[in-house]
Amino acid sequence: MNFRIGLTAAAALSPVALAHAADAPSAIHGFGILNIQNDYITPRGLMVTNKGVTVQVIAGLVFDLYHPSDSAIDDVSFVVGTFNDIDSTQHANTAGAWNEFDWFAGPSFHFEKNWNLDVQIGQFLSPPGNFKAETNLEFALSYDDSGWGLPLLFKPYVKLFYALSGDSTVVTGRRGGTFDVEIGAAPSISIAPFTLSLPTWITVGPETFWGGGGNVGVFSTGLTLTYPLPIPTPLGHWNAKAGFQYYNFINDRLRLAQMLIGTATPGSGGHRDEVNGFVGLSFGF
Repeated sequence: MNFRIGLTAAAALSPVALAHAADAPSAIHGFGILNIQNDYITPRGLMVTNKGVTVQVIAGLVFDLYHPSDSAIDDVSFVVGTFNDIDSTQHANTAGAWNEFDWFAGPSFHFEKNWNLDVQIGQFLSPPGNFKAETNLEFALSYDDSGWGLPLLFKPYVKLFYALSGDSTVVTGRRGGTFDVEIGAAPSISIAPFTLSLPTWITVGPETFWGGGGNVGVFSTGLTLTYPLPIPTPLGHWNAKAGFQYYNFINDRLRLAQMLIGTATPGSGGHRDEVNGFVGLSFGF
């Protein structure tokens, strides 16, 4: 139930693959991310797993389609990729520890020097059959303030997540025909050779998205430390990272969902707060 790290894959992953596009003449770039963490919590606030260790693998390709130098829209690319979640405590007869498989695809538009619009359609699939296929559409608008010359970058964004069909991505909400909006920023500062970032967001939307509980879903903030690995450029650009993400499950339907799927004890009221620690590797070429 998650094909994004930070923003949508195009907004959050393509910089891994494209930050060095100037020295890579190919019109096809790739990215990969491996995360090891103690919980699997989606950006929308569903606590999917909280026992053992979860391993998440994201991989994809970015195709440069259009790159004029004198146009308001100065870059158009197309992103395709997959997301896999491996749950160390799951022992399903049909899938073993393979908990989830997602695919995503869509265009990315860079315009007016600092703006990016990413559009993606994706589908969340459950190899062990825990939920019916969920098809969703995302629109993410982000702003790159690196041109301001400040030591601290804010990188604000807003993302519309629209559920098209299938089961509710938060378990208790309407099955298709509803949405939430993620409002956030990914502040970062470089302390050579490290980069320190603080991904922060809150989700809002109609009650139908959660099945009640008001119009606010989850608040999250965290700390990520990234280190560029000294690997020869022909092998791609690699980074190691470690950090944590804090979640405050504001909507009581998110806490109800925990009890329904087994990440909280029935009758306990669910977890109001959770901290998810992680380490990971990423690469782009």
